[in-house]
Amino acid sequence: MLHIPSGIIQDMITHARELAPHECCGILSGENQSVTETYRITNILATMSEQELYRFEGAKLSDLKHLSPEERADIAFQMDAREMAMAQRDIRSKERDLLGFYHSHTFSPARPSQTDITIAMEFESYRKKLNLPEPLHLIVSLEHTKSPDIRAYRIQDSKATEVLIKQIASE
Repeated sequence: MLHIPSGIIQDMITHARELAPHECCGILSGENQSVTETYRITNILATMSEQELYRFEGAKLSDLKHLSPEERADIAFQMDAREMAMAQRDIRSKERDLLGFYHSHTFSPARPSQTDITIAMEFESYRKKLNLPEPLHLIVSLEHTKSPDIRAYRIQDSKATEVLIKQIASE
């Protein structure tokens, strides 16, 4: 179970709403499966060239190539590597753990797409080499705009298993 203060849940929802219709993305840190901080990371997908879309496969790649760069960020995300590195450095300096990554689904449910699973498995391939803790993957769905849904998943061996989120009072 992942414990998240209500203020951080609201911040993730606000982040998703601010960037809609684009997908937002970010990092969660803390300790003992309790989130204490979020890091908003820029979704750079709209600035990527077609050649840089190599990480996407199949239907998603086909969809992305048919969209304008600006529209691409509506259905996928790519975290800015420099901002990710800065967040990870800050997490280490505070002696916290990287607990998870989050992103939004503007028009679809809060469950991982095949692309989300592929990206998680790419991270998994180098996570172990860097001796990083296994992160959860959270999705903020704005499919029902008046009642956003946030769900967390453990993604291993290309399978997503839901992990319960317990909202706790903000300090």
